[in-house]
Amino acid sequence: MTAESRVRDQALNNLFDEAFGEIDPAAESPLYGELCSLEERYGQAELIAVGGMKRIFKVLDRHGNRHVAMARLHEDASELLFDPFIREARLTALLEHPNIISVHDVGVDKEGKPYFTMDLKVGDGLDVVLRKALADGGCPLSDRLDVFLKVCDAITYAHSRDVIHLDLKPANIQVGHYGEVLVCDWGLAKLIGGTDEIDDDVLLNPDLLNGMTVYGQVKGTPGYMAPEQIRGDERDKRTDIYALGALLYAVLTCLPPLAGDTDTMLQAAVSGDLVPPAERGSGVPEALSAVVMKAMALKPADRYASVSDLIADVRAFLGGFSPVAHKSGLSTELLLFYGRNRVSCNLVAAFGAIVMVVTALFVDRLNAKREQAETLTARLRVEKQETETLAARLRAEKEASEGLLREVGRLATNLPSDLVATGDQFSKDFFDQLPLVSYELMMRSVNDLIRAEPERADVVRGQLAYLYFISADFAKAKPYFEIAPDRMRGLVRINKELAESFDPDKHKTSATQLTKIIETLESMGRNGAAAKLLAYDHASLGYREGYELAVAASFGNHAHCLSYEAETQTLTIRGDGGFSSLRTSQGQYPLRFLPIRRLILVDTVISSSAEIAGLKMLEMADLRGSKISSMGDLSLLPQLKTLIVLPDQLSQEEKNRLRPQVRIE
Repeated sequence: MTAESRVRDQALNNLFDEAFGEIDPAAESPLYGELCSLEERYGQAELIAVGGMKRIFKVLDRHGNRHVAMARLHEDASELLFDPFIREARLTALLEHPNIISVHDVGVDKEGKPYFTMDLKVGDGLDVVLRKALADGGCPLSDRLDVFLKVCDAITYAHSRDVIHLDLKPANIQVGHYGEVLVCDWGLAKLIGGTDEIDDDVLLNPDLLNGMTVYGQVKGTPGYMAPEQIRGDERDKRTDIYALGALLYAVLTCLPPLAGDTDTMLQAAVSGDLVPPAERGSGVPEALSAVVMKAMALKPADRYASVSDLIADVRAFLGGFSPVAHKSGLSTELLLFYGRNRVSCNLVAAFGAIVMVVTALFVDRLNAKREQAETLTARLRVEKQETETLAARLRAEKEASEGLLREVGRLATNLPSDLVATGDQFSKDFFDQLPLVSYELMMRSVNDLIRAEPERADVVRGQLAYLYFISADFAKAKPYFEIAPDRMRGLVRINKELAESFDPDKHKTSATQLTKIIETLESMGRNGAAAKLLAYDHASLGYREGYELAVAASFGNHAHCLSYEAETQTLTIRGDGGFSSLRTSQGQYPLRFLPIRRLILVDTVISSSAEIAGLKMLEMADLRGSKISSMGDLSLLPQLKTLIVLPDQLSQEEKNRLRPQVRIE
């Protein structure tokens, strides 16, 4: 390469360098330029909470363009609190779990004050949730137990990292609007075996703190602190298990575990003077009450060995089993077994009832025939001894008695052939109360009648078609409907369509198809068939998704008046002034197939309290939209707690008839 070429190449390189050197990255990339121009990362601070030694702000993180929560010490906080504050931030950042608040950034501001930022979640503290549940019955126990188990999951994880919280209480549990649960405020947390625990002399300095969970020489919250925490003894994972037991106590009763002033609560905790939850809250299961008492045992060695064991006992209860902490008897275990296998047990009971009924009929009929035979034999014996002139008569009567004995033997051997399809077996009341028993008796009777009287078989097969129809076995019903009499023509048409379109598997999990069938039967005036279809369906499959629509359809033209909210188990009836009864036109009471805890009547003309006396799960009834003025048997409803009426709807005498625990609003 010549010298002239090298000079030319160098000149070109210089031109390239100058061209690219003039490009401003901020001008070409606005977002990059915006980040470069930021002087402060956080802004738009808005105070949202005040704690013992810190305040929580909602701030805008300009780097990520999102809102986060920022924790800062109080303005007049001493420098002695800087290290405990930073320690809390770093310890919380160490714990990465979906149910533990996440720390994003720890730093020092331009004034030299420490801060840290966390996730900003929208929701209420568990203490607020429990107060609302106690006031208006919201947030059912199942939802509260779900929150508790998520807290336990978080503490299980913390313990796996050798961290104990030491300040678990409802106020430190945040519950989001979409099921989020976060364990917050790890300010008193301790790393087991660590040497960086906060100095008590710092945290107990009254000049530095105001309102923190610190009492005398004790760090924690009365009612939720273990006895060893109150005494200042060694604390370990079982100290948190005691606090979890106290938290479960509050979840079950919506009340704190201990009542009274601070000194009274501390003394009660140290002495183990604790009232079981089942004695303080109505409806608290004995099994879960036993779980609480084990978790809050006075001696740490008597508590659960780990949070996992506590979780296992609570999940055992939710799964229908007896927790280890609950010393259940044989009767309790049988009830739990029935609860886990309700459908199978009902089927076994139904078949057992059928066997008992058939056996009773057999024995009764056999006894009657035996008595007749014994009477005739006695008469023959006496008449034979009277006179020889009656020998012919005696011989004839003897033959008759022998024929009768043969008939007794035939009946004893072939009893089912004597069972005919009677109206009693398939009556409205009998089928309504025992649909599976009634169905089985009718099915046996019809089949026996077909075998006994083949000349009537075609007529009787129409009954088989009807039986298969109400059991939703439309494919089996189809061939029998094809030979059914003309009076069943409407059902023949419906069954033919259902035999092709009905999905049995979907029917087991959803009541959508059942609702449409009942609506069709009601429109045809086949109210009896609709009622039997619903009764048999509930006895065999029970409540499932969309079942409230099937129940509402049973009310025919009034179906639109019923609105059921499954989440809160609330039934609202809007009558537009014309709804007068909770029974169908056939007299059935299909509402018993729904779990109804809250009933609201709006502009109905229902006048008898007997209409709602069958809702055994009812806890709250708003009767302002009815004509009910007498309480009747409402005082017998075991779960009724709240009754809402108009000012002059009930007399003082009627109010006095209710149990003391029923509140009238």
